[in-house]
Amino acid sequence: LDRILAGFETTGELRRVKLIYVVSYYENPTGGSLAADRREAVVKLAKKWSRGQRICVLEDAAYRELHYDGPTLPSLWSYDRERSHVVLAQTFSKTFAPGLRTGYGIVPRDLVGPLCDRKGNEDFGSAHLTQSILARIMQGGVYREHVAKLCQSYRRKRDAMLGAIDRHFTHLEGVQWERPHGGLYVWMTLPAEIETGFQGELFQRAVKEEQVMYVPGELFYAGPLEQRPRSQMRLSYGILDEAGLEEGIRRLAQTVAGVM
Repeated sequence: LDRILAGFETTGELRRVKLIYVVSYYENPTGGSLAADRREAVVKLAKKWSRGQRICVLEDAAYRELHYDGPTLPSLWSYDRERSHVVLAQTFSKTFAPGLRTGYGIVPRDLVGPLCDRKGNEDFGSAHLTQSILARIMQGGVYREHVAKLCQSYRRKRDAMLGAIDRHFTHLEGVQWERPHGGLYVWMTLPAEIETGFQGELFQRAVKEEQVMYVPGELFYAGPLEQRPRSQMRLSYGILDEAGLEEGIRRLAQTVAGVM
């Protein structure tokens, strides 16, 4: 990041940089989190390169509360002690109800007015009914209880998916996968010669013959399609029960083995 920003300064483009966007917890699609020692470094870099204009860090912490094990990581916002450069954004759609499209942000004081004005222009404000429902739930203690139960459920399903992957993929040479500490996703990398895209043999056979679905990894990269990695996939354990995850992973492994 430091090298990129230095390059922008050299080319005269640093003034165009207004925001550094970071998904800090259990990101979609890899399930990874920004390491603790890099969090403070990102905030320091934003301040270092705020020269002609302020460069803010938008910390998208949508999955923060879906924590199952491993270290508890501090927010990037906690390192911005002057409360001048980091915007912390969270949502209730991942932890309470996807249909209640409501979230919140903690922003530098001087940005509150402009942000509210812009939001009002875009959507006339979030629905009062939705906000009232969430306020009642938060005040009554139901929210914390719900999140705790949700994490227990997702932890079991994550373990079920990882256990199934261990059983059905370990013997397939060149296949690697991540082990997330939270969130909803497992990231898998296949040997480079196996394409996971929609038009590839693997996807077509998985969907049509085995009725299993994954999201091709190439969809999560920027740039021309032909320059993106073509052998990765995102798996999700958010919907299926443990038996369904076991069967789905078995079918997927069978399909991968069939195209190797």
